[in-house]
Amino acid sequence: MQELKDLSDLPDNLSGPRDRISDYREQTDDYVRDHPEKAVGLALLGGFVLSQLPLGFIFVLFLRAILLAVKPALLILGGWKLVEEVQRRCE
Repeated sequence: MQELKDLSDLPDNLSGPRDRISDYREQTDDYVRDHPEKAVGLALLGGFVLSQLPLGFIFVLFLRAILLAVKPALLILGGWKLVEEVQRRCE
């Protein structure tokens, strides 16, 4: 898969989305240049909202679920390898 470094690297059949992305980027740049105080305020508000989300709690739950699933998986893998080794030695 090739890496896209610029919007011009997109295939030609994606010219519609490429043009829309460029338009949105230009509109955003113009808005930020015309209203820098609003842009900073929106960025601060967005950061505050993201900081209030329980992302740490969700991450801990996800990590616990993974660790809970790893223990039985390792037990099954160990049993499988033990059976393979016993079969190899019996041959």
